[in-house]
Amino acid sequence: MNEPRFPNDEREDPWIVVQVSSDEHWNAYHDIRRAVLFEARELIGYDANHPDDRRDGHFPLLLLLENTPVGAARLDLMDDAAAWVRTVAISAECQGKGYGRTLMAGLEKLASQHGVKRLLVNAARDAVGFYGTLGWTVVEAGGETPVLTKELRTGPQW
Repeated sequence: MNEPRFPNDEREDPWIVVQVSSDEHWNAYHDIRRAVLFEARELIGYDANHPDDRRDGHFPLLLLLENTPVGAARLDLMDDAAAWVRTVAISAECQGKGYGRTLMAGLEKLASQHGVKRLLVNAARDAVGFYGTLGWTVVEAGGETPVLTKELRTGPQW
């Protein structure tokens, strides 16, 4: 199987990362996160109406493959050219196929467009290796969710 590619600007590629806006996309966004981050971990209390999902400066995102949602994440902008990556999830049947890498490429592109120079994430312990392969560095190893960071290239380096 070919590794998924981030779509070009002409959208000729079947992959695209979009900001959640329609009711259909909101439903898919919550379905993916609830199933992967709560039900698969036997956690309860998922809140599809959590105010953080709709706050100014927060960008809920979906990874679509030929218009089918396969992944979800949220980018939360901060005041100091930094942003938090939140609730990254790939549908169970799509995990291990490169979709997470594609979702993160789209998220990083959006972050760069907003002037973000540094990303942070509270990663589940079983996801630390995934982030490491994408160039993230652990900055706080303790606790249930280690904190990782990644510096983004901006400007002429691209």
